[in-house]
Amino acid sequence: MSKTADNLVYEVAGILGKAVAGESLGAVEYETIDGNIDPVLAEIENIAYVGDRDDIPDRFFQTIARLVAVHSAAKFANAPVDLNAVRDHESRLQYLAAGGRSRRTLRMDAGVLQDSRRYRGSWSK
Repeated sequence: MSKTADNLVYEVAGILGKAVAGESLGAVEYETIDGNIDPVLAEIENIAYVGDRDDIPDRFFQTIARLVAVHSAAKFANAPVDLNAVRDHESRLQYLAAGGRSRRTLRMDAGVLQDSRRYRGSWSK
C-alpha cells in the first residue's frame, strides 16, 4: 500500500517533533514541510522515481520522510542543509531501489574460453 503527501507531512512533523498528540499541525509548519516534498522528490528521481506525490511506495516512505525532514529542519532553523545526512539517506534509497540478486551462475563467452586455454601468464601470439 502506498502513502500520500499528507501522510508524509505528518510523518516528517513527527520526526522533527513538531506534531503534538491531540493537536493539529500549524499552517506554517504544514506549508514548510509540504513545500519541501516536491523538491526532494525531484532531487531523488534518478535514484527512486516517485511519479505521484500522493502515491509514495511504502519501501521508500521512511527514507523520503527523513530526507524531507533534513530539508525542513534547515528551513525551520534558518541554517544550511546537512549534506552528510542527505548523502546517507540517498545511499539508503539506492540500496532500497536496487534489484535483488539473481544468484544465477553466468556462462562465459565461448571466445573468452578459447583464449583462456592459451593463456600462460602473459598474452602471446
